[in-house]
Amino acid sequence: MWGYEYIADCGDCDYDKLHSLENIQAFIDELCERTCMKKMGPLHSHYLEDNEYNKKHDITGYSVCQFIQTSSIVLHLCEQSRSVYINFFSCKAFSTKAVTSLVRKYFEPVSIKDYYLTRDAQ
Repeated sequence: MWGYEYIADCGDCDYDKLHSLENIQAFIDELCERTCMKKMGPLHSHYLEDNEYNKKHDITGYSVCQFIQTSSIVLHLCEQSRSVYINFFSCKAFSTKAVTSLVRKYFEPVSIKDYYLTRDAQ
């Protein structure tokens, strides 16, 4: 087994929470702590501005990436639909229950569709 990936599509999240870079940073910090992942450098973030194109394609909001020693955690937060899309990939195993619990705590989604994959090229 080479790696593990947690994928979550979260709907009807709390707008203020997904719009707050401070909340997103707190989520990443506690996620890394609870799953025993070592952050490699700072959180990389980019805010996709509120313009007509982005509104039409529901991409207004933050996209963030936290590199970790064993891979990365990526979030796309869509303000218009109040959705959060998460990819947590690591060659070190982690608790999916811990991840889901933190998603609920930090973004308060009404719905979560999550998947846990094992990755291996063989």
